Amino acid sequence: MRVTDHAPGGGAGAPASATRYILRSRLLRGAFLSLVISGIGMSITAPQITLFLVEELHLTDSQAGLYFLTNLIAPITGYIVGSLSDRMGSRLLVFRISAVAGFVGWALMAVAMQAWMPFAINMLLLSGAGAGAAQLQAAVRDELNRAPTPADNGVVAVMRTAMAFGWVVGPVLGAVLGAMLGLRPLLFLTGLSILLSLVPLIGARAVPPRRGRESEIRMPQTDEALGEDAFEAGGDAPVPASGVRTARRRSMVPLLFFTAIYVLIMCGETVKLAYLPLYMDRGLHVDAAVRGAIIGLQPLIELPLMLLAARLADRFGVTRVLMVGAAMAVGAHVSYASAAGIEPHIAPLIVGQLLMAGVIATFGVLGITVAQRLLPDRVGTASSVFLSAYAINAALGGFVGSVGAAWLGMPHLFWIPAGIAALGAIALIVLGSIVPLGSPRR
Repeated sequence: MRVTDHAPGGGAGAPASATRYILRSRLLRGAFLSLVISGIGMSITAPQITLFLVEELHLTDSQAGLYFLTNLIAPITGYIVGSLSDRMGSRLLVFRISAVAGFVGWALMAVAMQAWMPFAINMLLLSGAGAGAAQLQAAVRDELNRAPTPADNGVVAVMRTAMAFGWVVGPVLGAVLGAMLGLRPLLFLTGLSILLSLVPLIGARAVPPRRGRESEIRMPQTDEALGEDAFEAGGDAPVPASGVRTARRRSMVPLLFFTAIYVLIMCGETVKLAYLPLYMDRGLHVDAAVRGAIIGLQPLIELPLMLLAARLADRFGVTRVLMVGAAMAVGAHVSYASAAGIEPHIAPLIVGQLLMAGVIATFGVLGITVAQRLLPDRVGTASSVFLSAYAINAALGGFVGSVGAAWLGMPHLFWIPAGIAALGAIALIVLGSIVPLGSPRR
């Protein structure tokens, strides 16, 4: 089941070409701006949600970490929403409904007075909002299937930088606005930003997903790829010499396996967002603006690294680039865990942020592409299932953070996600040796 790159060319002109294609498409332009707005809104609150639970609802540090376990409902919601999107063929309608649900959820969160309310709101409303947002990625893939470009990888990379750009601005705004306005108004601003993300898509029309064999993502029909497709079909469905494959229902097992690896690699990101601000505030007594700047440094570096990751994947292969990203995840959490013993204490935190930028850049750009190609006849489902890993990351990370905060304390709790990321890296090496995830462009 090799996932091969399908866009010819590459080189220095790829990012510029990708930007040109995005500017020409009403849908792609709208999706990019929508992701920027959503990224700003979510990043305003994400580093502050633990503070809200502790300071406003009076939960302990360990209890606040358990909030993220409610995200375990998101994979189920994601599968349902993705399947519905594939059947309806209306990606943007699903996204719009989910955005309204997100606004209502965050507005209710802002006025929550009981400790159980954020848990219920996250399960009932916010999980659906995240699943619907994944359909923007599916709509982008549908558009690229309809009108392939010579820079499809670059287009995906630029689209992924949209939310990263939002995360550059959001953490700083969140830290400052949280100190000025309070945490409850901050939550309402998040809901408002999600609602505003609908504005750039007014008038945009998404291409209905194609059915059957035409729904598959175009890939070069090299002898190597043809052989792997025949193997994937179990040897019972020979590929015609023309390279046109017959329609068949793809197994979800490779997608689920790859998503599980992504969860292991990325679960520490939630631990960082939940407990690094607390550590900088209580342990290091860092000013609010500096805390926001350190959190915002990561997405700032992600922007150029995402474009670089797409080029490196074209040249060296997806598997190798993802393995480098997995190694950086281990190094990032080791850096966070070492902060207490190194002067100045913020230096290892900055190093960790730089390494995590590489992790997000590699898996953020290449992961969604791999997932969609592993299930090309159900792109909406593939997008929702893979992107639901963010919610699973939050749940696992919340549990790890809760246990680590009570057992090891801060910042030593980051040794736990470092070990989990190492397991994910080993699993990725095993998967890459059995199922190559991509090949260098020839």
